[in-house]
Amino acid sequence: MSGWKQLLVVGFAVASAAHADPHASAPANDEGAARVLGNWLTADRDGIVQISVAADGTYQGRIVGGDNPHRQDSNDPDPGRRGLQLRGMIIMHGMRYEGDGKFAGGTIYDPDSGHTYKCHLEVLDNDRIKLHGYIGFSLLGRSQVWTRYLGTSMDLPAAPP
Repeated sequence: MSGWKQLLVVGFAVASAAHADPHASAPANDEGAARVLGNWLTADRDGIVQISVAADGTYQGRIVGGDNPHRQDSNDPDPGRRGLQLRGMIIMHGMRYEGDGKFAGGTIYDPDSGHTYKCHLEVLDNDRIKLHGYIGFSLLGRSQVWTRYLGTSMDLPAAPP
């Protein structure tokens, strides 16, 4: 290949890389991305969240079960939403796969506090994921480990008083 053609090819590759979306998800066929899919029991063992791929290719989490099937979103900061049932609600949005079993860029809603936090997620192994919610800086947050839920009932026993 002549010198000017090589320069043209290299220049095109550099220009393409410069315009690439730095937040684009890693390939969907990555084993780490697939391992996060499914039902997860929350750290308090009172909710089941199903993680799936949203229409836009990001990952989302929807409440599909728990120990109070008729619980309403009573702590939502929007008074108009406080009567909505939590079951069926998407509480985790916009998570992008970064590779190596790690997800970032999304948010997670905590129905116990009514707050929404930035979120990172890491697949620890086939049966555990670690979520880290935070406001502002990642160092100022809280982490939880969720375990894979393999049960068939979406109704969990009520927690003892």
